[in-house]
Amino acid sequence: MAGDSDGSGAGATVTTGKRVALVTLGCAKNQVDSEGIQQLLLAQGYQAVPSPDDADLVVVNTCGFIDAAKQESIDTLLELGQAKRPGQKLLATGCLTERYGADLASEMPELDAIVGARNWGTVPRFAHELTNQLTVLPAEPRRPGSSLDLMGIAPQGQIDLRMPARVATGPSAYVKVSDGCNQKCAFCAIPSMKGLLASKPRDLILKEIGELVAQGVKEAVLIAQDSTNYGRDLGDKDGLAGLLRAITDAHPGLPWVRVMYAYPSHVTEDFLRVMAERPQICRYFDMPLQHTHPETLRRMRRPHRPVDELLGWIRSIVPDVTIRTTFITGFPGETEAEHRHVIRSIETLGFGRVGVFLYSDEEGTAAFGLPRRVQRSVKQRRRHELMEAAKAASLRSNRALVGTVQEVLVEGEGELAGRPVRVGRSRRDAPEVDGLIFVDGPAEVGTIVVARVTAALEYDLVAEPVSSAVPA
Repeated sequence: MAGDSDGSGAGATVTTGKRVALVTLGCAKNQVDSEGIQQLLLAQGYQAVPSPDDADLVVVNTCGFIDAAKQESIDTLLELGQAKRPGQKLLATGCLTERYGADLASEMPELDAIVGARNWGTVPRFAHELTNQLTVLPAEPRRPGSSLDLMGIAPQGQIDLRMPARVATGPSAYVKVSDGCNQKCAFCAIPSMKGLLASKPRDLILKEIGELVAQGVKEAVLIAQDSTNYGRDLGDKDGLAGLLRAITDAHPGLPWVRVMYAYPSHVTEDFLRVMAERPQICRYFDMPLQHTHPETLRRMRRPHRPVDELLGWIRSIVPDVTIRTTFITGFPGETEAEHRHVIRSIETLGFGRVGVFLYSDEEGTAAFGLPRRVQRSVKQRRRHELMEAAKAASLRSNRALVGTVQEVLVEGEGELAGRPVRVGRSRRDAPEVDGLIFVDGPAEVGTIVVARVTAALEYDLVAEPVSSAVPA
């Protein structure tokens, strides 16, 4: 069956009341795709249910980025497949299917349909085929190696960036501005899964943000494989800066705009100027460096200016910026001296937030099969050392904030030391990956309060409200 839907799901008639459960694995970009899939299915008459046990159709949006993510996706598909009741259907989509669709079709008879990551807009069409099968006796399970008729893998380079009407699920929302990547990092398989950079037209982004703002969203988090390269494929060499100006001009009532996933050599002065000059833009810089030693970066195929110079330049334009980064430890050929170089960078360069991944050997990448492998036990020890340095750096950064006043986006309620608190984030913390602020006293979920920091924890802060209004 060809995957040539226009992404709208139009043309398929579904029996109203069929139940669908979505299981989302992986990164924030997958969350956005899953939201789009769900909205398309709801428009076709499906009823969303939270548990796969209650669904007629289960859709799993998989991740295929590194070994651990691939294994989680495979385990989830196997678990759901083995738990299928008669007539229940299982559809897999996402990065794992884009990369290993043929293998999954031949080796996993539990699957009833496979749709590639670039072609997620066709899920309703495949779901329609499966839904029609629910009215007949369940077919015999496929044998391993038998054909799978329902496969939708988009041709290389094709991807649909359109979204159905956005539906807010909280005060913060992810907005995907592009997909795919033009970089050829030695360790990364994303280009083979997502293809080259494809930027979403600016008017579509502004429309999505407008829909979210109308529902009370207070923070738009811009995500991509490489956000700082936004617009390059559309002929705009400084597209991200222009996009940020357009967003803040079109939606002056949106308090926070955050940018994630910046590539070091694509950061421009114009982008930094916009961050420094426009108060809606969070002075928060998520820039995965992957390493700081120049020789390791050369082997990783990530050429850019020395990290200390890069950070110095950024801070010369945005002095109070919070910089989050991630590192890969155990890349082939990484020496103990190169590892120690990263530790010193964490200790001295003032990163506010740090994450660390073990190197994962990915088929089809330039690093696959390189000599001078680092043993897993060594990689694990190095990751522990890096995370200890990161924890100490985070505590130092947090202690420097005691006594300061921060805006806090309240996202829930909790308990700290036996007393009720409101739980939220400041401008210097991204959702899901960074720390929290625990605010004493009442505050409504979804509001932004002003609070004074009273105590610092290793990753989180404690604060007390100063005012319920956001300062100008």
